[in-house]
Amino acid sequence: MGYEIRFRKRFLPRSFADLSAMVFMSLVIPAVYWFEVYVVAPTVYNTTLNFLHAILGTYVVINIFGNFIAIIVVDSSTRGLVLPSQVPAGWHVCAVCESTAPPRSRHCNTCNVCVLKKEHHCVFAGCCVGLYNHRYFYIFLFLMWGSTLYCSCLNACFIWPYVGGFNMWAIVRLLLPGVWLLLEPCIDTLYAFLFSINVIGCLFMSVLIYYYTNLLLTNTTTHENNTRKGHKYDQGRNHNLKVTLGERWYLTWVFPTLTSPLPCDGLDWSTHHSMGKTDKHKSK
Repeated sequence: MGYEIRFRKRFLPRSFADLSAMVFMSLVIPAVYWFEVYVVAPTVYNTTLNFLHAILGTYVVINIFGNFIAIIVVDSSTRGLVLPSQVPAGWHVCAVCESTAPPRSRHCNTCNVCVLKKEHHCVFAGCCVGLYNHRYFYIFLFLMWGSTLYCSCLNACFIWPYVGGFNMWAIVRLLLPGVWLLLEPCIDTLYAFLFSINVIGCLFMSVLIYYYTNLLLTNTTTHENNTRKGHKYDQGRNHNLKVTLGERWYLTWVFPTLTSPLPCDGLDWSTHHSMGKTDKHKSK
């Protein structure tokens, strides 16, 4: 099914909390990139590996920022769509928008709009993740998880000499980087702080990637999972991957500008639902 990507007219977050989270994410990613490419890698790798590391790291960061920007600018809302005046089967009425809303869509009080196949409101992007920008959110999350995992392992080889080797005192300094950055404002404590940011980010991303991968593979949103309505639209992993990442899901990892049409428009889910029932019936 072909579709035309729509872009949001307002990119800036509507709340101060969202704006703060977006600014934090926009600053911490290039800060960690600088630390890894210009501080850690030259110490750990030889000249050739350091050069390759810089090229790969630059590509990954551009890819991460590209998907992050796409989350923000791609519109998954029902705004601008021609919706029926009567309420079709499976649809509902949004009292706030004063309009009909398709199945799996939900209203966001922060964005003040209904979102197609709403996943959740992302504070770091300052907008909702829905049908059309879910792809960019998941790939951004996956790349962030892989990057923080790699950086945490690489940094472990680099950081121990700066914090006195592997001992209890060094572990305390790494676990409480903010405190020691204030008490000992020196370069090695700054390194410990950036190391801890990577480790904390890796742990946080590991939880998120595990949770959202399970939802992606079962074609379930957070709301559907929380309300025990999950797996209702599950049609097998191959189809579920395409609902989020598109028909060319195997290429979406390369760069966010590569097109990957979705097999659905977010308005009619009845066909997919009935197909799922038929497939399950045949499998019995």
